[in-house]
Amino acid sequence: MPDHFRTVGFTLERDELESLLQRAVDRGTLIEAPHGDYHVWTPGAGAELWVNLYRLGGQRKELAGVNPHFAGEARMSAIVEGLEPNAAFALEGEIYAWASPHGDEHGLYPFCASVPDYDASLATRETPFRTVLALAGFAHEFAWWPTRYAYDEYLRAEPSAFAATSVIPLGLFGNNTGRARSQAVITGTIVASETRINPATERAFQYVRVETYGGEIDILASPDVIAGDPPIGGVVRARCWLTARLVDDAA
Repeated sequence: MPDHFRTVGFTLERDELESLLQRAVDRGTLIEAPHGDYHVWTPGAGAELWVNLYRLGGQRKELAGVNPHFAGEARMSAIVEGLEPNAAFALEGEIYAWASPHGDEHGLYPFCASVPDYDASLATRETPFRTVLALAGFAHEFAWWPTRYAYDEYLRAEPSAFAATSVIPLGLFGNNTGRARSQAVITGTIVASETRINPATERAFQYVRVETYGGEIDILASPDVIAGDPPIGGVVRARCWLTARLVDDAA
């Protein structure tokens, strides 16, 4: 399984990661939260690094965690029904939501997603509420077909495979908690696709924006997960870790 940092061109190599963390703290945007601060560094290509710091009084701070994120164009309307703060890391947490395009009263399907600014955006929220999410999937597995026809042919050979437009919330099956809950298999049509370079590391990653059941999701993949160049109009199926930010409150 690839690490989520490499999925958007960052690294977990110790010598490089320390430099990235320092640059994120020095150059990143400060977001204050009830339990600490976030330093959000966006070096380019949509890749983001979120450094979480506990405030210990005065100017002293302690590293509480670091997470990658991706700022893309995909949007999905949702009804957020549950909040799950991380018991071990107060600045992190997940949402439990239902996909709800066009503000439909009843959701299409449930899913869970990690939220990089959980403490800042959700610590005082009450559920349920409607919102629009910027939803990104960090691919653990990634397969693609050049056309819908090609995928339909695959379905005829593998009738137990997922429909060409579907979201399967794997993380909600069984006793998963935390990030393990924020997993799903996304299948949909590619509406944008390109190889991007993270300017902070000069490492490449694949970006595709996918139209799927209920809305759009940005899917990212490291080079060791994907082969070839998925074309616009093709079909992608990816097992992902989902991460989301609230970008607009729905009426």
